[in-house]
Amino acid sequence: TFTPEQFGKDDKDRVAYSGGFYTRGIDVSGHKQEIDWNAVASDGIDFAIIRAGNRLYGKDSSGAVCEDSWFDRNMQGAIAAGLDVGAYFFSNAITVEEAIEEADFFLAKLEPYRQYINYPVVCDWEYLGGNNSRAYGVDAKLITQCVAAFCQRVKDAGYMPMYYFNEYCGYVKFDLSKLTRYPGWFAEYTDYDNVPSSRYDFQMWQYSSKGKVAGISSDVDMNLCFIPFAGAQRRPPDVPPSEDLWTPPAPAASGPVESEPVTAGPGSTVSPEL
Repeated sequence: TFTPEQFGKDDKDRVAYSGGFYTRGIDVSGHKQEIDWNAVASDGIDFAIIRAGNRLYGKDSSGAVCEDSWFDRNMQGAIAAGLDVGAYFFSNAITVEEAIEEADFFLAKLEPYRQYINYPVVCDWEYLGGNNSRAYGVDAKLITQCVAAFCQRVKDAGYMPMYYFNEYCGYVKFDLSKLTRYPGWFAEYTDYDNVPSSRYDFQMWQYSSKGKVAGISSDVDMNLCFIPFAGAQRRPPDVPPSEDLWTPPAPAASGPVESEPVTAGPGSTVSPEL
């Protein structure tokens, strides 16, 4: 639970947190084009979450999976600059099979950087385009199955999975009660007098899309992470280290399963209650 007193501005006019451990990061895609990663690392940024690809989401589109042509350049630049790094894939899966396709594409892109990835590998499922979206009319149960299948595939590959959500997706398009086994990344843009308002737990907060960071020529998404991840090194100078790594909550007791799990590809399953 957060309180307004725990948040304020630092000397760069960015959100700071006084309630415990935190780190400050950005997330970027190829839309930012050229980034001076050394300048980013020298401007109070601890981590970067970098887009590896996306699925086309328009109902009249092919729905193809596409790579982000700047991914390798961004990963290599961020790593060379000494930043902690994670990655995300912009998902629009509408079947479990599509979610596995996306995750496998994503994991192949990540493999050359495996030893450097110390922040989560994120399923960024978003609903864009309204009734012109290929996901229009797909129910929350199926979308939740897709997100869970993607995250489980990432976990099975040895990475820390995470899912991204805003209030609309979290309360309308997902059943967040079925995703508590994975850490969450909540997007809510607010001013410094408010606090993130999700009814569900989350570990990372995207609080602005209007950040100003040296080395990036346009506004950039800003994030606070409230837990340490294994292998991550950077944090603000006034934040002490913490060994309180994230662990999933104990599963709630449930009755007997009435049907077999839905297969989500070799080595992965999705529980039918999702």
